Amino acid sequence: MNELNQQQFVEEEGMTLQELFKIVWLNKFTIAFITLWIAVIGIVYTYVLVTPEYTAETSLMVSIDYEAEGITESSAISIGQNLINTYKEFVISDKVLQSVIDDVDGLPADYSTESLGNRISISTTSGVLLIYISVENEDPELAQEIANTLVNNSIEIANDEEVGYILLQDKLDVLDTAKLPTEPSSPNKFLNIVISVLLGGIVALGYVFVKELFNNKYQSSAEMEKHLGIKVIAAVPGTIKERKVVE
Repeated sequence: MNELNQQQFVEEEGMTLQELFKIVWLNKFTIAFITLWIAVIGIVYTYVLVTPEYTAETSLMVSIDYEAEGITESSAISIGQNLINTYKEFVISDKVLQSVIDDVDGLPADYSTESLGNRISISTTSGVLLIYISVENEDPELAQEIANTLVNNSIEIANDEEVGYILLQDKLDVLDTAKLPTEPSSPNKFLNIVISVLLGGIVALGYVFVKELFNNKYQSSAEMEKHLGIKVIAAVPGTIKERKVVE
């Protein structure tokens, strides 16, 4: 019998869904306040603290003159696909990047190839002989100039007969030149605001539930009966504040 009572008491220790909703409702103003402030911090961070970045996009095409090379068209396509990864690495090599730094005005004097490389993204599509290049910068005009200079210099260096890049010579052509970006690519203001609101709600709920977890006060006679296993005979009506006013 005692084991049955103990098992029943343990089962009642959990918090019901109704009790969870009650906790949320009683702390609704606290939750709204915390959520609002974190959302405001996120908005200030997005619109004031973060510097907008602009992205200029350009592309290269790997083209092989199969008639001049004395090969079939299908062989030319196969060779081009095999060279794609080589071209991706070549375009962002130190030699090409340094030439861009030397040719583009407006870059800091101590600007390194590593810093420039971190702002360049190279991507390809399977089965397509195209190389897509994206350049990010705080200045949209500088992003455009870097992208176009990068493409032009990489083709010029690849075609340099004195250097001797035989596999790369006369196999790169500009497909699309970079246009001046008119809208910042980052930060994503709408997404940042949504994340701030969601984060604020999570933090607020976490704070309320942690506070409730460490609250060892009984809120009602029913709660005392549930946890202590005794029958409450009588209770003084009203809250402590209301009773002090009456006294």
